[in-house]
Amino acid sequence: MPPLAVFVVGLVVLLVTGHVTGPFKGVTVVRVMLASKREFFQDEQVKRILMARGYQVHVTPIGSRDLADSPDLDSYHFVFPSGHVANERVKARREGKHAVPFRPFFTPVVLGTFREYAEALVRAGAATAHDKSDAPLYYNLDLKKFMALSTTRWSDYQMGNGNLVIAQSPDPCKAYSGAALVGFYAAAIRNEPVQSLQAAEELALQVKPHIAAQGQAGEDMSPKFFVPEGRTHAVIAVIYEHQYIAYQLRREQVDRARVLLYPTAQHQSTPELISFTPEGDRIGELMMNDPGLRRRAVELGFHALGWSGETDQDFGQVITGRGLPEPPAEQAGRVPLPKAEYFERMLDVVGDCR
Repeated sequence: MPPLAVFVVGLVVLLVTGHVTGPFKGVTVVRVMLASKREFFQDEQVKRILMARGYQVHVTPIGSRDLADSPDLDSYHFVFPSGHVANERVKARREGKHAVPFRPFFTPVVLGTFREYAEALVRAGAATAHDKSDAPLYYNLDLKKFMALSTTRWSDYQMGNGNLVIAQSPDPCKAYSGAALVGFYAAAIRNEPVQSLQAAEELALQVKPHIAAQGQAGEDMSPKFFVPEGRTHAVIAVIYEHQYIAYQLRREQVDRARVLLYPTAQHQSTPELISFTPEGDRIGELMMNDPGLRRRAVELGFHALGWSGETDQDFGQVITGRGLPEPPAEQAGRVPLPKAEYFERMLDVVGDCR
């Protein structure tokens, strides 16, 4: 084997095992399973900051529900599921073992669309502009009224599109943003969370037609939404607010063609970094304490949280300082999701998951 090949193979082995010597001495490789927040650990600036602190994070991307049921869960230093169902499932599986949770940030689940479709929803009586500017980026969406439009077509509201007025989401069986849409619709139908499995199943059957109308569910909707031909994939896509904010902050000029719809009752995804090892604990502590990591989280569109769950005030300053209006997160009511056991059953019924 050529000397260079020997070096590369040896280095790979060292990186995978987490023991690096020579010029790489002091770097600990940490293995993690991540759901939709993997953009954070895959960001080059985040990688550099962690490397300077002596850590390299090796990411295995996976959906939140698949993560929670993964047979090799215990082989990772930490996991980072997106929603409360997966969080509780992981903690239950780690009962009696090392399982330390950290909540470094949150991001609301929103619906991304294009300005002309947002204005069509205004004409249909389901949406209102969040502010009085000529080209608002944020709209308020009445989900009950939006659901009532599901048998109508965009062409009924002065659009040259004959498709049904529906939102497209990832598979609720796999992706938390898809599951959140189930929660949105359930809350629009029933104001209070269900308190039994039977009630969960009955409510899920009412939600199911609205999800089934999408056809075959896909993966993360954000890559399709942000490409130039995004309208051909989905005119309303369920995404996370941080994905939109990060997209806008990467641009030289604000994209005013793409806007966000905020349900009048919002849902904030507060992912938990659940550590299984001292190395995982250290990453969690850095995410809560390191100024560079916390600043970068905001630049990637996340709302940073303190140890007591308080919101970091830097978010609004960073966003407005870059020419974006501050989004209306935390300015509306919250979607009352059922307890994890009942919500998981709803997802199974709606998505035919099991």
